[in-house]
Formats: sequence, structure tokens, C-alpha cells
Amino acid sequence: MVEQTKYRVKANYIEVCNCDPGCNCNFGGFPDHGKCEALAAMQISEGTFGNVDLAGMKAIVAVKWPGAIHDGDGTAVVFIDDSASQDQVDGLATILTGQAGGMPWEILASTISSAVGPVVTPIQMTMNGRNSHFSIAGVLEAQMVPLRNPVTGEENEVHIVFPNGGMIWNDGDIATTSVMHIEHEVITFDHHGQSGTFAPVDWSN
Repeated sequence: MVEQTKYRVKANYIEVCNCDPGCNCNFGGFPDHGKCEALAAMQISEGTFGNVDLAGMKAIVAVKWPGAIHDGDGTAVVFIDDSASQDQVDGLATILTGQAGGMPWEILASTISSAVGPVVTPIQMTMNGRNSHFSIAGVLEAQMVPLRNPVTGEENEVHIVFPNGGMIWNDGDIATTSVMHIEHEVITFDHHGQSGTFAPVDWSN
């Protein structure tokens, strides 16, 4: 058996999808509207893959499933910012495709039937809690905006917390989106006004 390279990644993480804000997948395991279509973005604050430093790296995973995530048959595209070295690209791609083991990517990879990438391209990313934004020119964009009290118009701060630890994140700051779309050869969708989550993450194998 080949020994897997050890890794540790701490990052700010954004997850936007076609579910209603909060995303029923977090509670009941099934998407709100039959299928699951999502963009997940991360900016690594500190991390290593073996002896490769991953700090500062940016990546986006676009993914769609025809039904619930656990039912599989998903399609994914992995994008990594072009500021990364080849060793960094190889290391992070190995993590995000589940080949290095560890949660959540080992489990998520088992639900994917077709994957493209890593596509190395310029990524714009602003990590700012419920107002976070990321984009790849001509391909995809997501802008998170806070939930609002329907009576007063004030911001609603809502968190989903997994006290014993969640699969992807432990404390998600819940928002919605004013923009959320991708147009790529294998994945195209537009689901603005749906679920957005900002969370710190700490992943390892």
C-alpha cells in the first residue's frame, strides 16, 4: 500500500449552492430543489502538503449532482489560481480530488463520476464574511450578501454550528447570494438568491 502524503490546510471557505439559505443538505441530507449545484472557494492561510507550503493558495471547485450528494454521479471542475507553483498545484489538486484521503474530500470524491482539472487560471477572491466574493473572468462569479430581516431590513446574523464537528466546516456564517453562476464546458448554472456560507476550515489526513 502506498503511503499517502500528510497534509494540513487551514483556510477561509465559501460555499454557494442552489439550495435555500442554510441548505437542507446540512440537516436532512437532501437538496431543497432535487439536484445539487454548487461552487466552493477557499483561500488558504496556512497549510502544507508534505514539504510543500500551501499558504496563500486560492482554489474553486465547481460541482453538480443530479440528486442528493450521497447518491453520487457528480461532475466536478477544479480551478487553482495561477500564482501557484507546479508543486503547489499538484499538492492541492491531490487533496481536492480525494487522493490524499481525509475529510471532507475523500468522501466527496467518492460521489464524483467525472472530474476536470486542475484548471490553472487567475482567480479573484475577497474573503469578507457574509459579503465575500470570488470570480474567474468569463467563467464564474459569486457574490455573497447578508440575510435581511424582512420587517426591519437589518442584517440577520445566522450561524449553523456542528458542536461535534461537521463534515466540511464546524461553524458556518449563513448568507445568500446576489450573483452565483458558472458557464464551463461541463458545468453551467445560475442560482443567485440561494444559499451562501462562509466558514473557517481546518482539514487534514
